Amino acid sequence: MTIVRAISRIVFYFRRYRYGGVSLRMAACAVLTAVLASPPPADATIVRMETNGLGGFNIELYDADARQTVDNFLKYMGRTASNGGYDSTIIHRTVPDFVIQGGGYGCCYFDGNPVHIATLLPVPNEFSPSRSNVRGTIAMAKLAGDPNSATSEWFINLADNGGTSPSGLDFQNGGFTVFGRVLNPGMDVVDKIAAQRPLSNRNAYNETITSLLTLVGVPMLGNDFVFVVRVCINNDGDGACPETEDKALNGDGNGDGIPDRDQANVTTILTQFGLTATFATDTAMKFDSVNTLDTATAVSRLNTFKSPSDISVTFNNGIFSFLMTGTMGGVGHVVTLYDGATVRPTRYYAYGPTTDNPTPHWYDFTFDGVTGAAFASDRITLHFVDGKRGDDDLTVNDSITHTGAQAVVTENANSSSQAEGGCSIVATPSQTSRGGDWIVVSLFLALLALIRKRTRNSRIRRTPRQRSFDQIR
Repeated sequence: MTIVRAISRIVFYFRRYRYGGVSLRMAACAVLTAVLASPPPADATIVRMETNGLGGFNIELYDADARQTVDNFLKYMGRTASNGGYDSTIIHRTVPDFVIQGGGYGCCYFDGNPVHIATLLPVPNEFSPSRSNVRGTIAMAKLAGDPNSATSEWFINLADNGGTSPSGLDFQNGGFTVFGRVLNPGMDVVDKIAAQRPLSNRNAYNETITSLLTLVGVPMLGNDFVFVVRVCINNDGDGACPETEDKALNGDGNGDGIPDRDQANVTTILTQFGLTATFATDTAMKFDSVNTLDTATAVSRLNTFKSPSDISVTFNNGIFSFLMTGTMGGVGHVVTLYDGATVRPTRYYAYGPTTDNPTPHWYDFTFDGVTGAAFASDRITLHFVDGKRGDDDLTVNDSITHTGAQAVVTENANSSSQAEGGCSIVATPSQTSRGGDWIVVSLFLALLALIRKRTRNSRIRRTPRQRSFDQIR
């Protein structure tokens, strides 16, 4: 009951039955005290999924409408696949224009096959026609012919799959329980995942190699195997899990005395080289997403970079992208990047369209008095104006979408004899190789050779649970 409605009912009742003013005041105080003391309606739970190379996305859970299903999903969070949890599980099924499916398998046996995680008891079906399987919703997978068989596996709808006929997911097997939805701009990441090849069509040896690289923290090397690295409750609603943000120094990457995990306008992520990078802006703004581009996309874009003939450019911390929203009012906003790079950058390049060239391209984002990057000893300050240079959509819409990369620029000794400058990507944060690394590399290569010998012609087996979900179309 709202305060206004409470007051109006008290006044109506006492006027009708002619109670005195003292009684009216006492009753009003009692009711208003109860209204003000009662807790506000609970906000929806927001969880975040972080992948190993394609970014992350937030999901709003339907706590009130699918309580048992939401509780079941939350029970799998905060644990690794080896302990029956969602962290380090794989997206084991992708069907273009239909669904991506995960939450079931960790990786891997030595024969290259994934192993299904330990599951809890099945959750009762909570399907409702009011929560249809439309694009962007997340629902529970289950066994064919058993509406109440959902355990850990979930899927995200890539299209409006609910339908109006028995072939639609709202009508099959008692209906598939929708218990949340992906928040914008998260479907961009989901669509990237969907563009990967289905797991069942991949070579088991190749997948095992990739999973080993991922599990030891080495960047992805040109492969499209997708891990859900972490699923967490995202209390501040920004672009990173609290556990990731805690990896900043003292959990406070911008040093403002407030943990990054508690601020939507401050986000800390991991770079491709295992370092942390913290993005901070003013409190009127919010980071909806912050990511580093996956290796394949980064390499593809860096191949289009052309530097002047007299300099060499080294991109030493990957390529960042972020979406920042809020009420901008046509004024400038600053994003401070505490990048953590060992070798301090001296230049910053943006990638996207500009007013004079609508095709996405690299351009120098040096501060021009209005927009651009300025450098200090431990940070880069990025200046933005909604709709102007640096805002990739070039539209005034209370949001900044940006892609860019810091770089170390050095002059070429014999620039007059070179046709164009050089561009490179640093392989490690320190730009040097340690002697002990060669021992690790040798052991790793020996392990890969053993795996290849055992799994050269193997294929990932399909499980009954996967087959049953194939039948829902």
